[in-house]
Amino acid sequence: MDNINKVSFINTLYKKADINSYSGIISQPDEKIFFNSHKLLLEGIDFDLIYTPLKHLGNKVILAAIGPIYAAGFIPFQISVSVALSKKISEQQIEELWEGMTATFKEHNITEIQLDLSPSITGMAISLSSQGKQNKKLFVQRPQCKQGDLLCISGNMGASYLGLQILEREKRIFEQTKAQPKLDDYKFVLESYLSPYIDKALFQIFNETNIIPTECDFVTEGLAHSIKNICARNSLGAKIFMNRIPIASPASQVAEELNIDPMTAVLNGGDDYKFIFAIPLEKHESILKELPQLDIIGHLSNSNTGTTFITPDGQELELKAQAWDK
Repeated sequence: MDNINKVSFINTLYKKADINSYSGIISQPDEKIFFNSHKLLLEGIDFDLIYTPLKHLGNKVILAAIGPIYAAGFIPFQISVSVALSKKISEQQIEELWEGMTATFKEHNITEIQLDLSPSITGMAISLSSQGKQNKKLFVQRPQCKQGDLLCISGNMGASYLGLQILEREKRIFEQTKAQPKLDDYKFVLESYLSPYIDKALFQIFNETNIIPTECDFVTEGLAHSIKNICARNSLGAKIFMNRIPIASPASQVAEELNIDPMTAVLNGGDDYKFIFAIPLEKHESILKELPQLDIIGHLSNSNTGTTFITPDGQELELKAQAWDK
């Protein structure tokens, strides 16, 4: 990083991606409303460069920044990225990281982009600031979140956390024995962790139908954390049914191998990059017809009930989440 002409190099990265740096000035016509999101990711805490390909990391950090934009009901269009780099990172590696980012910019039609690079003595750090926009008419149509709203998840849960556990296990084995990692049997969970995906078409369906979520949270710190977020923001409780939470068969198999309860991975794992929506109960039939990719896992309730996890035999347990409960 020290030997790089930063300004020239950043301009080269822009040109390679066919991207123009935006000026930072945003017009705000009356018919639009805007939303900002910020994210900081640190090497050794949020990602490990030993087993994370830089292209994959580039994709993942951009999704981490725009996921909250989608969850708030906005369309991402602008992002500012600052990357702190240690001496061990070469120009080629920076280009790989940027290639992953730019592929995600194009996939999500993000056209206003700024990039900055800085030196670091403590490893890589990536700071992102993103902005989304929405038509004011659509935004004000969002109904009030209330008791009885259905809680729906946008895909299977827990696989990402299990993929991380496999990578950490194989890293330890390699450090101790120098044996090459054996990863062929874990493709599903590894892809879930290293290469998550946000289906923007899901949000287009919401806009095209008369199904308007009352709330949404981007699931990156475990399902329990996101449910508690929704409940806290609206002074409500929730009832979640264990047997309705989608867990893919390959993830269940890995959980069994690692002797991890799959529900622990779902509720308190992380990096699922899925969305949990609250949708009015009267839209139940419409959800089944228009949004079959959603799984209904429970509903919002009176705040007096708290957040409750219901087992298949009907036992009600308190839903606990890291950062919320001791």
